[in-house]
Parts: sequence; C-alpha cells; structure tokens
Amino acid sequence: MFNNFLNKYDIGVKNLNAQTLNAHDKKELGVNLRKTLQQTTMLPPLPETARKLLLLRNKPDANIEELVVLVEEDPILAAFVMKYARMAAFGYSGRITSVHHAISLVLGYTTTLNVTMGIAASGCLKMPNYGPLGRVRIWSDALECAQLCRELCRHMKNKQDVNPGFAYLGGLLHDFGFMLFAHFCPQEFADLNEMVSADLKQDIRTIEMQNFGITHDIIGSYLLKAWDLPEEIAIIAAEHHFPDYNGEHAAYVKLVATANRLLQKKGIFDNCEYVGTSALLADLGISESKAEEALQQVYTCQTELKELALGLIG
Repeated sequence: MFNNFLNKYDIGVKNLNAQTLNAHDKKELGVNLRKTLQQTTMLPPLPETARKLLLLRNKPDANIEELVVLVEEDPILAAFVMKYARMAAFGYSGRITSVHHAISLVLGYTTTLNVTMGIAASGCLKMPNYGPLGRVRIWSDALECAQLCRELCRHMKNKQDVNPGFAYLGGLLHDFGFMLFAHFCPQEFADLNEMVSADLKQDIRTIEMQNFGITHDIIGSYLLKAWDLPEEIAIIAAEHHFPDYNGEHAAYVKLVATANRLLQKKGIFDNCEYVGTSALLADLGISESKAEEALQQVYTCQTELKELALGLIG
C-alpha cells in the first residue's frame, strides 16, 4: 500500500513539473500548485523515520528507551541530538556521552521527539543549502524560533493555554512551506532566493504573492495536514503571519508570531502592523521584561544553533 502511494506521488511530481514548466504567469503557477496541494497523493509522503517518530508521539505509554532506539538508527539524528545536548547553554558539554544521556539529562523526551521528527520529515524535501531561504537559514531560524517559543511558554500567566511541546514544534515547522516550494518548483524557488538576496529588507511574503501567486504559509499548511500532524501545527503554519487570528489555537499563532517579531528576522514580517508586539505579549500574559529575558537566552546560543543547522545540509 505504501509503495502504491509512492508510485502515485512520483507520477504526480512529474505531472506537476510539466504543469509548472507550462505556467506562463504567476496566476497559472499559483493555480497549478494549489490544485496539487489539494491532492494528498501528490504531496511527498512522510519519510519512514519521521512516520515512526510520529507513531511514537501518539503512543500513550511511549518511553525514552523507544525514542533512543529510533534516534540511534539514524546517524544524522543521533549526531544532531548529541551536539544539541552539548550546547554551552545547557552546561553539560563533554559529560554527554550517549544519546540516552542527551535525552534523559538535557533535552527531555518531548523536545527530542519534536526536533528529530522535524529533521526526519524535512529529509524528503530537496532545496538549496545556502542563500537567505536556503536550508541553513531556514533551520537556523526554525531552531531559534522553537527555542524562543518554549522559553516564552514558561513565562505565560496562563500556562495551561498552551502545550510547550506543541509550541516548540510549531516554531520549528512554521516555515516548512519554503521547503516544499523549493522541492516542487526548484527554478521558481531559485528566483525567489535571488529576489530576496537583492534586498533583504523586502517582505518575503509580498514577493511570493506578486511573483508566484502563492505563499509559503499556504503551501506549508497543506503539507502538515497531509502528514497528519497535530491540528495546532497546521494552523500555526497557515496563520503565523496573521497574529490577529482569533480562531481555535490562537495562542499558538500569537506565540510564534511574537517570537518571530522579537527575533527580527530580515524579510520576515507579518500582516498586522496595527497589532503591537506589546499587545501580543499582553494577550499571552507575558511581561516585556520576561520576553526580553527569554530572547537573551536564545541569543546566547545563536552561534551554536547555526552550527546545528549547518550539520543538517546534505
């Protein structure tokens, strides 16, 4: 059954490439891509390791030992987890000598599961390594955003409003749409990368809509839904540029949007200039002093997070 799905996906990708090559304007490209995104058989299937991690995530009685086995089966994941746990910010350094130590003593079960699932899932998506939207930049930003979301959660007045694990995973995966766009439309993505490189102060989402008729938030939400990830994560991907969103799971959207604003990434803006960051923090029940404290904690490990991202390029 899974092989049949893969065969349908391969055929779908060939058809999509033919469509996009014949797309003569942004409207046609956007329409072709939207049609593709609506057909789950034409989206990349969740890689096997990521699928196993997702099953483990949904298993009520799962334990660290099971997670250790899955991580150790993948050299890239094992190396990442070990390096992550040895970051200076955690204070363990050379004392981490095994994946089990890294998970049980430093990262914890939930963070390890979420970050390895994200890494494993992205393995099926082909994209350039460098540039303002290359794999290194996307993963560096994702790791910073995820870490800041987790730190901000600790300072929320009503901590029961969010699950820190979902907040971390949402911060990690909210820009996955860039990866799928690169995978499906490599030439168009290369053009986008060049456009952004020419002026890092431009709003990336505006460039996407003006030139391709579709944006990474729309693309990413389709993919995360197709992979059966938690509803909260798909909503974060779809709405993180709209922090005035008041639907279900709005707290997660505001959290990721606030983290992106605090990190002030070039070209990453949201569509709610009339909603101040102070107002978002107030909605989340986080004082500005605590938000600054959380931000500084992430800044202390920026270099190491970029090194982790560099370790993920193929």
